[in-house]
Amino acid sequence: MACLCFLLMQGRQAATGVRRTSIVLTLLTGALLPVIDMPVKALESGVRIGGLIASLLVSVNLLSRASLRVPRMRKVVADLFALPRSQRPLALGVATQFFGGFLGLAGLTMMMDVAAQRAGVAEADQIADFSAISRGYAALSLWSPMYSNMSIVLALYGGIRWAEVLPYAFAIAAVFIGLGALLEKIKRRGEMPGEPQATSVVSLLREGLPIVVVMLCFVAFMVLASNRLHVSISTVIISGAPVVAWLLNVMHPSDPADRWSTGGRQLGYDLLGQGVMAGEVMLFLASGCAGTVFSQAIPANWSAAIAQMTAGSPYLSCLLVIAAIVLLSGTAIHPMLSAILVGSSLSSTLLGLPPLAHLCSVLVGWGLAIILTPFSVLSLMAARFSGIPILIISLRANLVFALISMAGAALVLGSVVSMLQGH
Repeated sequence: MACLCFLLMQGRQAATGVRRTSIVLTLLTGALLPVIDMPVKALESGVRIGGLIASLLVSVNLLSRASLRVPRMRKVVADLFALPRSQRPLALGVATQFFGGFLGLAGLTMMMDVAAQRAGVAEADQIADFSAISRGYAALSLWSPMYSNMSIVLALYGGIRWAEVLPYAFAIAAVFIGLGALLEKIKRRGEMPGEPQATSVVSLLREGLPIVVVMLCFVAFMVLASNRLHVSISTVIISGAPVVAWLLNVMHPSDPADRWSTGGRQLGYDLLGQGVMAGEVMLFLASGCAGTVFSQAIPANWSAAIAQMTAGSPYLSCLLVIAAIVLLSGTAIHPMLSAILVGSSLSSTLLGLPPLAHLCSVLVGWGLAIILTPFSVLSLMAARFSGIPILIISLRANLVFALISMAGAALVLGSVVSMLQGH
């Protein structure tokens, strides 16, 4: 009901393309409802998923706006984009691990907001910067507990803990960051030297160290609260982010003489300003319902036939899991639903993979699907902040990166499985 009221009041602010896409998804969902079992339950799940994503997006955006009013925070983010363009892809990829990994989507929103406010930036440089942020997200989604990726995937595998996955996730994340920087370097090979250096990496690290410490404390508190209250970390973030945003507004008020009421008013203004996100809320409600219905309409006996195509090869099995998630996400099935669908139907037992390798394959496919498909929160955010068409900022900008990453991840995970099976 809250999402429906929000869309009725702010739906006109959604882009025309988003409204059309949402209508098409809604019509397809209605057409498939008569042919699936338990259609009401499928719609309930879709609304629940879409509402969760919308709530998370709005809550963390409040935190992002409040964080931007912290002078040191904004200075560090601004200094990141003051680095020479040859150093920015690697620096942005690493910075995303902190801002996005510890502040969730709020950190990414803040980075995209600062990137969008720069004047006189060529479109090629803008695409490169937003791509570095997106690829950094693909890396951090492998390990960060601030996202639902890890908790949902771990729920599919009984007995595997986050600490067991962390070393493998960190290794793949490092490969993603390095590969993204390498691709940008190759793309710019032969160009004339860029703009003069406005800041240095050393001064950036010195300025950002206190922020890193605060972020570590923040994520530790969120994880601790989730464990003590026995609720998902998404629930803690949705409930706690507005409170933290209000505290930041109180600590950095526009009127220091009346900081408490000023902080409350500022939070209210930020909340009323969320109408610009009507398109995201509309699309994710529509795609959430479409994803749950589409997943039930897929015949179950297809899984065994598809699994036989790998001929028992661990390399092809890992590649199949990763590619299936990415391809399904491109058909308007939400990446989260695609990951759950593929992880459940093409199970580790069916493919003959160790559970840990299968889990890592699901995480890699999920992370790449988020930055590649135009139906993800990240792609919509990048298009909205940059002003670049969504297909260009998502699919075209990251296609080569995603293809190389899929092949590389399948090669690494397949090699590990082969060595383990050899012993």
